[in-house]
Amino acid sequence: MVSSHSRFVATAIALIICVPTAAAKDNTPVGIVVASAGDFVVMIDPTTGNSRSIPSGPVAWLFPAPGGILFAPDLVNSRTTVLDLRTLTPRDTIPGVTMPRFGTLTDRYLVLSKQLLVMSYPDRALLNSFEIVFDHPWQAAVLADNTVLFVLDRLPDAGSEASMIAVSLSEGRLVYRRPLGGDVRHFALSVTLAVMALAQAEGNQVILVDPATLTPVAAFSTGGTPVDMVFAGDGSTLATAIARPEGGGELLIWKIKSEKKEGLKLKKEWIVPLSAAPVRLASSPDGRHVAVGLTSGELQIIELESHLPVVTADLRAAPRDVVWCDPAIEGPMLPDWSDDDEPTLNLGGS
Repeated sequence: MVSSHSRFVATAIALIICVPTAAAKDNTPVGIVVASAGDFVVMIDPTTGNSRSIPSGPVAWLFPAPGGILFAPDLVNSRTTVLDLRTLTPRDTIPGVTMPRFGTLTDRYLVLSKQLLVMSYPDRALLNSFEIVFDHPWQAAVLADNTVLFVLDRLPDAGSEASMIAVSLSEGRLVYRRPLGGDVRHFALSVTLAVMALAQAEGNQVILVDPATLTPVAAFSTGGTPVDMVFAGDGSTLATAIARPEGGGELLIWKIKSEKKEGLKLKKEWIVPLSAAPVRLASSPDGRHVAVGLTSGELQIIELESHLPVVTADLRAAPRDVVWCDPAIEGPMLPDWSDDDEPTLNLGGS
């Protein structure tokens, strides 16, 4: 008889990430980069660096939604700016804080708070709720068809205690809630390698673990503080933004391969110098580029194949969050609604 934990292990490995957008025939960046900086949300064309800023208040995290929509919640003033990424214009400003987390399904999203809520989209009716508590959801990944959820729970302070939470959404069951040592700042998932990467700031290293059990399978030194990371390309390329101890930063690009006898091995490494220390990192929908937000207020677009910066944009302030969106993803028509009926949250994550 197959246990529920074994089913979760199989699901976590097989459905770790969504299928990316079909790659363009050339290396021209696709999609729209969005950053929250100062009291603005900045939409950036990754091919030119041209940008448009929309007043939003001090937004901490950005939440893309299907149909070219993005929610930018301002926790300080308890309001959410809704942006249309297809027209690069503000769609609405709604009262309250809306922080929807989507998987591959476009008709529902998750809300992480003192309960785990499954809400319909766009009408936002309550579909289900589970008695699973999230104290400080810092980063979350909703995996294929909303079957698996991983949440990094921690405060923003350096050295904050962190824990990883895994939930089987198909069963409405908490699989594990386990503490993470070493000041883990972010995580990334790869279906190709069947691993989760943890950015461990305290040890200046990246640890690769089995996502179903958090058992370490490999560790690589970064020579500086790993701030953020993404798997890109076919899932075997790991890009990690590093803050150097002497100041400044760099992007480490690693090619990792899984070998039957030796396990996971770092096969190639490229180092791309950055003009300042990194804050956030985001991958393009086709996995060919990354966007790095810097403490200087710059945003650099880096082509992973050539390992070169190709575009720079001025955000005018260090970003709090950076996301790379694909406005071409179809979604339901967004109606005019207020946020009065949805629980007001004072928590968040990236």
